[in-house]
Amino acid sequence: MNMQLLIYTPENTPRLKYTFALFFEHIISVPYRITNDNEEYANWQGPKLNYSSGITEKDPFSINPSGLLFQSGISPQKISISEWNGLKIFFPSASGNLPFDIFSAAFYLVSRYEEYFDRPLDCHARFQAVSSLAYQNQFLEQPLVNFWAMQLKKELLKQYPMLAFKEAVYTYTPTIDIDVAYAHLGRTAAVTAGGYLRMLLKLNTKGILEKTAVLLGTKQDPYDTYSYQEAVIKKYKLSPIYFFLASSIRSHYDRNINPGGKTFAALVKKANGFAQIGIHPSYQSASRADVVKSEVANVERCLTYKITKSRQHFLRVRLPETYRCLAELNITDDYSLAYAQAPGFRASICTPFPFYDLRAEKTLPVIIHPPAVMDGTLNEYMNMSPGDAEKAIERIIAQVKYCRGEFISIWHNHSLSERDNWENWKEVFENMVKWAAS
Repeated sequence: MNMQLLIYTPENTPRLKYTFALFFEHIISVPYRITNDNEEYANWQGPKLNYSSGITEKDPFSINPSGLLFQSGISPQKISISEWNGLKIFFPSASGNLPFDIFSAAFYLVSRYEEYFDRPLDCHARFQAVSSLAYQNQFLEQPLVNFWAMQLKKELLKQYPMLAFKEAVYTYTPTIDIDVAYAHLGRTAAVTAGGYLRMLLKLNTKGILEKTAVLLGTKQDPYDTYSYQEAVIKKYKLSPIYFFLASSIRSHYDRNINPGGKTFAALVKKANGFAQIGIHPSYQSASRADVVKSEVANVERCLTYKITKSRQHFLRVRLPETYRCLAELNITDDYSLAYAQAPGFRASICTPFPFYDLRAEKTLPVIIHPPAVMDGTLNEYMNMSPGDAEKAIERIIAQVKYCRGEFISIWHNHSLSERDNWENWKEVFENMVKWAAS
């Protein structure tokens, strides 16, 4: 008997190919093949799945399609939420082995279909968590697509116990954004002078004394938490990624140190000693390939390899422009698809997956690694105490471990400074790393 899962469908569309690959290559890996041949399907002496409206009693396993995967273009979809086995579902079906079209529902969530419609954006032109189906139906903190895939695997094994699924492995990737590398070091003379002037006008004597001591080398820069980060990360033998903001032009939201200076180069090289280095496209880049290219060059001059990883500053993702820009620049992995306003899973998945461009109806060569937790979300947006933040982080980690996905955390060097509104957050970071790495 052939151990390959044969999937029959009347039409092999780009959406359908993408979604079957998502399930059977990325989440619940198993050998499979798609056919449009009725006769081949009927004569197949092995596991098979009928994904068509022509379901009969002779089909050993079938899923009735809602039609979304056979469409092209973007149009409003009727979404009605119900429950099955304790999980939220939509695109219901009255026939087949599952009570809903699992493939269309997953495609809707993972492709971020809802983000292509006009919705109220926040002040940074970002799609808001509160506008999402996941938030409105209380499954934002659940990687729902992974849970669906696990149920599909369970049902398939009931019918075909001989199917050989490859077990997924849980991983943890800590990531650090370097928005402002140092509080005082690494600025041009003009920027440093401007900083002194602002402090003088505000009569900030304490700030003036601190800046002077740091610049004279008699005091450590308060944002210089890199040796501490390295120690925590090495303790658990992790492979972190550091994303550097490298805009040559300063703006209100792009305020990192001079990327052309020695201080910046030294820090990139230091981080490269224990981490992978990625680009943090600036706020002002707005998915413009020429601007991002120049910022990548600013970081690559400090390295001996090409940058292939990225995360948008302020998590400013525009669909599909952001991913088209990254693909044009040969950036293969992105870590931006999260909400700044709430923790959880923006695409309802905790497994890395390729980006599907709904406007072009094709898969782009960019793998999305969905972050689930960010320091600023918990502290600055949600005003959580360190204790409540730890509880939220524990819940998220437990979900990802159960699904054997990839847990990705976003932290910043300045949030480990134990100053301003970040007192006692070092312990949150340490506990998160300990729990996620164990």
